[in-house]
Amino acid sequence: MDKIYEDSVFSVDREEELAKLLKENFEDCFKKALTELENPEEEIPSPGQIVGYIEQLPEVEQAKALAIVNDWFDNLDD
Repeated sequence: MDKIYEDSVFSVDREEELAKLLKENFEDCFKKALTELENPEEEIPSPGQIVGYIEQLPEVEQAKALAIVNDWFDNLDD
């Protein structure tokens, strides 16, 4: 996660981009993470919240999520 915030005050855009990518592939986990928010109509869950639910999935699904996140990190602009 350090690369998301590296050399910036706080990169909400990058965090939201990753959360949306996880939503595309793990919509059920995204929906569960929404339940943790005070204003789910106005907010989106953080990648960390979504991953908390992905960690409860079978290892095959966890590996898929890890591959998606690693690929996303590899494609971040430096």
